[in-house]
Amino acid sequence: MGPIMDFHQLNTFAHVARRLNFTRAAEDLNMSQPAVSRQIEALERTIGLPLFHRIGRSISLTDAGYVLYKRCEQILELVESTQAAMDTLKSLDSGSLYVGCSSTVGDYVLPSAILDFTQIHPGIQVQVGIAATQEILRQVEEGNVDLAILAGPVISKVLYVEPFLPDELALVMGRNHPLTQEQELSFESIDQYPMLVRREGSHTRASTLQHFVELGWTPSHVIEFDTTEAIKQAVLGGLGVSFLSKYAIRTEWPCGLLHVMDTTPFLIPRSFYMASNKDRQLSPAVLAFKTFLRKNIRDLKLSNLNSHS
Repeated sequence: MGPIMDFHQLNTFAHVARRLNFTRAAEDLNMSQPAVSRQIEALERTIGLPLFHRIGRSISLTDAGYVLYKRCEQILELVESTQAAMDTLKSLDSGSLYVGCSSTVGDYVLPSAILDFTQIHPGIQVQVGIAATQEILRQVEEGNVDLAILAGPVISKVLYVEPFLPDELALVMGRNHPLTQEQELSFESIDQYPMLVRREGSHTRASTLQHFVELGWTPSHVIEFDTTEAIKQAVLGGLGVSFLSKYAIRTEWPCGLLHVMDTTPFLIPRSFYMASNKDRQLSPAVLAFKTFLRKNIRDLKLSNLNSHS
């Protein structure tokens, strides 16, 4: 590996080569003429080749100087375009953002927030990936996702995790379900009907089953679904009961399409969290999105739905 050329010397050389005049180059650079000469001499020593023919007060490029000048033009153009790109990112005129979400967050919490964010920053391209909690955690740990927003708690040595939004899982059934006529609803009466749950890897599933363990109850008939929306449609169709996030039913509950039990022991509190990789430098787009969510968290919170129960 040869000697490393100094960028400032290359920049000075490019100005002299463009002007073919030390004095004018010095004026362009706001430097003294002797300082320019010293930088050119230092660069020639580093390269080991003369860069200019000096005849009296006139100068011209040597073969080495011509080759270097052409390369310098490319280098300076790249530096300028890179600086412009960095300035653009600072001003958030462009950029990209990949958000990984659990099903409930991606389907029912973030869509309106992302729409509002992109209206403020139309140059930022936002992509949202929805998967089971464990899959999203794996992707953000591997650096494939910029920011994860999912139910927790989240435990990881490689992730920075912060609380985002409170949530509650409530027992949900169709409005005409036989259980709605029960005077004293119990888990024994619930056990007459299928319990609809998410597949393995979902935090909603884990929270629900852990709640059953704490109550000392095991449902006798469990049906698994890939998505929360599929469970909700099955519940609406009277095919069973389920514990769903209040965010997932914020439209159907107030309209009376669903009957919701959100009192103990049919209520499971939990929270959503934001998680990012500790080893990755967050881009301006990611930082701006996190700031936006923090500032607008009140708008994301559920309105008081309890009056509809």
